[in-house]
Amino acid sequence: MRYRGILMGVVLMLLGVTSAVAEDHPRLSLSTSVNYSVGDYGTGKDATIVYVPFTLGVSPLDRLWLSVTVPFVYQDTQNVIITSGGVASRKEEKGKLARPARSTTEEGIGDVLLKVSYAILEEKALIPEIAPYVTIKFPTADETRGLGTGEYDETIGVDLSKRLIHGLFGYLSLSYTFIGSPPGSDLRNSFGWSLGPAYGLGPVSVFGFLEGATAIAPGQGDPLDVRVGAEFGLLPALKLTGTVTRGLSKGSADWGVSAGLALRF
Repeated sequence: MRYRGILMGVVLMLLGVTSAVAEDHPRLSLSTSVNYSVGDYGTGKDATIVYVPFTLGVSPLDRLWLSVTVPFVYQDTQNVIITSGGVASRKEEKGKLARPARSTTEEGIGDVLLKVSYAILEEKALIPEIAPYVTIKFPTADETRGLGTGEYDETIGVDLSKRLIHGLFGYLSLSYTFIGSPPGSDLRNSFGWSLGPAYGLGPVSVFGFLEGATAIAPGQGDPLDVRVGAEFGLLPALKLTGTVTRGLSKGSADWGVSAGLALRF
């Protein structure tokens, strides 16, 4: 894919620029979460997915974050597959991804993610913080067991955030994912978005987001979800997050819950 060389070049350039000054700005983050979801994604047979990512992040420069995520994946059927753009159904797929919907439990290491994010504009009176990012998915998951596509994915996106009044913040995220499609398959690139508010009061923040994307697999509905949750500051550097997600279309999971911990210092 022609975009892969461009994105890899951007990542390597940023790594090269920041390596010399990393020791002067030691900021780290460690996070993990358990994400449980159930839905048929339009296939007619429910799939249960448990996705547990472990993420190490480092900020060698102000406003710059580099992170690596290594996930553990559990699936109880083989009628869906996880990509960087979301979950794709197999019901219309041919070739390498073609599998009958069956109750075959698989688990193992998922695809590793490398992300680079840089806030090019800090928040001001009438201007939100703007932070573009690039994410590369490496095909480390075992595609023969249905845990991945065996292909690279690349995502380019931007996050915007703005304090609206007192403890009320607004967030908008836009992204475009170039989906690697195995030979004989027809996975499509996906545009995704997320929009919603968050309100902080002391150590507690509550939030709600409407999230959508264009479908990855032919014949699958466009995913659309509503996600609500809360974040609790257990310690100044330690936060606990819990969310509940409800799918609003046939291209989404019916329900999902998540609980996570993040340590930042």
